[in-house]
Amino acid sequence: MMQVKCENERFSENGEMIYDFGDEFLVICPKCGGMAKVVSIPISSEKLNSKLFAPRNLICLNCVHHATWQGGEIAIGGSFDWYFRLPLWLQISCCGKTLWAYNEKHLEFVQNYVGAKLRERTPNTNKSLASRLPQWIKSAKNRDEVLKAIGKLRTKLP
Repeated sequence: MMQVKCENERFSENGEMIYDFGDEFLVICPKCGGMAKVVSIPISSEKLNSKLFAPRNLICLNCVHHATWQGGEIAIGGSFDWYFRLPLWLQISCCGKTLWAYNEKHLEFVQNYVGAKLRERTPNTNKSLASRLPQWIKSAKNRDEVLKAIGKLRTKLP
């Protein structure tokens, strides 16, 4: 079993927001149950007000299932992708809750935060991801269990 250790004793927040991790989602394919990706379709910036609402492709890495999201409502936050609302590939039971991450970059952020003994916050960043993490993830008493769960999630990455 993989045990994750944080290399850094210190975590310095850079004001990352949840939107900074929404460029790719690893999800469960609705067709085969394998790992699929939700990624944005490149589009000219003149045609789009926000990359948040750019069209998205769902592509299964196992069965090659494909779908396209062309626009509409999005649902930000939670253990599903914002566009197709499919369950995330990277989720696991931990401390009686569900630990989840959108992608490897998001998982690494949580790992670095949890593993740090000293956490430095940028003032006035109440909307930052670090400020919005649930208390059970932030708690030092859960550090070892959360890092162990992150190690298990890392084994699911391609």
